[in-house]
Amino acid sequence: MKKITIKDIAKAMGYSIGTISKALSNSHEISPVTKVEIQKFANAHGYQSNQYAKLLRKGRTNIIGMIVPSIGNPFFSQILEGIEREMSETTYNLIIMQSADDPNLELKHLEMLSKKGADAVVIAATGNHLSLRYLQRLKDEGTPIVLIDRTNYAINTYKIGIDNFKVVYQGISQLVNRGKRKILFISNLSPGTSMERRRGYIQCLRDFDITYNSDYLLSIATNGGRMEVLEQLKNKLIHLVNSSSPPEAIFTASDQLTYLTLEALHAIGIAVPDHLALIGFANFQYTNIFQPSLSSIVQPSHEIGSQAFAILSKILDSSDNEIVAAYQNIELQASILTRKSSE
Repeated sequence: MKKITIKDIAKAMGYSIGTISKALSNSHEISPVTKVEIQKFANAHGYQSNQYAKLLRKGRTNIIGMIVPSIGNPFFSQILEGIEREMSETTYNLIIMQSADDPNLELKHLEMLSKKGADAVVIAATGNHLSLRYLQRLKDEGTPIVLIDRTNYAINTYKIGIDNFKVVYQGISQLVNRGKRKILFISNLSPGTSMERRRGYIQCLRDFDITYNSDYLLSIATNGGRMEVLEQLKNKLIHLVNSSSPPEAIFTASDQLTYLTLEALHAIGIAVPDHLALIGFANFQYTNIFQPSLSSIVQPSHEIGSQAFAILSKILDSSDNEIVAAYQNIELQASILTRKSSE
């Protein structure tokens, strides 16, 4: 069956196309009686407005682009859930892209979102200077940008994450208070979070009068494949546990590294917590079913997503994308779940 158009309705009812269009847009220029008459006729004959055409006339697409390292990571998938839950009753559409922490792929995604005319971008950025420069350009051109999780970049825009220094300091303090002084800190190379998390680790050691040992600071490149990262961890851990001064505990500074470190320790025959205590970032919902149950730092991932969309919807629903609030660096509260693995 052919779709009925505004032109068809105008011809059938004897009104001008402009009158029909205004009535269907609920314009105040058309009398209530005429509007009801036209809207009833349109509904009875299955008329559907072309929302996409309307958006294009306004210079809008209602597309929000989201770039994360991996939606397989529970932390980022939960942020996605937080955004989608808020978007479900709106006309916005979310395009999700994965960077795999590859700067080249991230830049390609940003360029694609720009070509598609995305109205806004939410991103956990790699920190690559070319991508950051491109983000700055998009922002300067009027595209709202929200940085999530990885917020320690010199772009004056909306940022939503946690106080990385504080929560790592608290986690290391727990290990020290349990008698652990040789603490291995494993992080990735992302400048967006790792610097503050390392700073929290080092400052906590200083405050407890523990000598800092650079051998206990391990940075792992996580943009390779899973097996590549796992092999890196196994080789490093074998070297350290067989050294003259092996670590007594491990702190892992990302979800991915927490799970892979547990797998690597199991593979090389190191029992947690019998040989090594462990605490790390982990947003996996069922960390209590690990054997042993996993002490973890849990980030408010759903809230990060919902707040990101709340900020964007206020901007995009305003006239001409005018900024309705000063740029903010929002730091939400993370929680520490203490279980068997850190004993």
